[in-house]
Amino acid sequence: MSRTLLVITTYNQSEYTKLCFDSIKNIEDDVDVLVIDDCSTDDTIELCKEYNHEIIVKETGLGLTDSWNRGYYEFKQRWFVNSSGMEDNYDYLILANNDILIPRGAITELKKTFHKWPFSMVVPLSTKLGVGHNREQSIENYYHNMAPDCNDPNYYQAIQDRILNGKDQITKSNNLFQLDPKRMKMFNGFFFMMNRDIVTYQHSDEELFEPKNIMTKNEDEFNWSKLIPNDDFAALCKTSFIFHYKGVSTIDVFDNYNKISNDVDEWRRQRKLRGG
Repeated sequence: MSRTLLVITTYNQSEYTKLCFDSIKNIEDDVDVLVIDDCSTDDTIELCKEYNHEIIVKETGLGLTDSWNRGYYEFKQRWFVNSSGMEDNYDYLILANNDILIPRGAITELKKTFHKWPFSMVVPLSTKLGVGHNREQSIENYYHNMAPDCNDPNYYQAIQDRILNGKDQITKSNNLFQLDPKRMKMFNGFFFMMNRDIVTYQHSDEELFEPKNIMTKNEDEFNWSKLIPNDDFAALCKTSFIFHYKGVSTIDVFDNYNKISNDVDEWRRQRKLRGG
């Protein structure tokens, strides 16, 4: 059975990480969690141990891009054989912020999109606030009567259930075909799921993204500079909803920005030191 590696990136803000962990208690059984921590100074590490989630704590805080790349590296390493000699057989990788809530059923819907359509990456819906600059990902563009409930984190599972139960399946255009995946040239990077075909677009054998981009704009780079000619690259799944608090995961990161070297040689030196 194919499995999914869910990589959650953290840097402090453990109160939101706890909410995220609580939300994934009931997600699909074929999803394994790996936390990549960027040298948190709060109780994030203890929280991961409490929830029994595997965690990699970086020796040096090198930013979000490095965490994404480390998660991608672990995904590739675990395609075949893990430390116990058993096949992990990860066919999918999710890179996610810690300030999200994942309802049961959302990941399954993303997988269905991969099975039916030739995409290498699929992203979910969220709220207007949660998707930020990319309003195409807003759930309110495709469903009637989701607001204001969709903006309340207490209803994150109910929103996904309503989508799957068909209660709001009539779109604004009154055309059910509008629920087919939407090709995306740009998306918000709070949560994105990939299959193994993503290696076609990797920056290097160990890096998915350009390491010079310390924190943000990676999803923009991924689409605009490399992937405009590739119509089969990314898609929006209109039957998957992830609640995103938006902005929480970057609060401490911006405070820490000046501590992170922007020199690629230094980045590679640090990677060698940690054995990655």
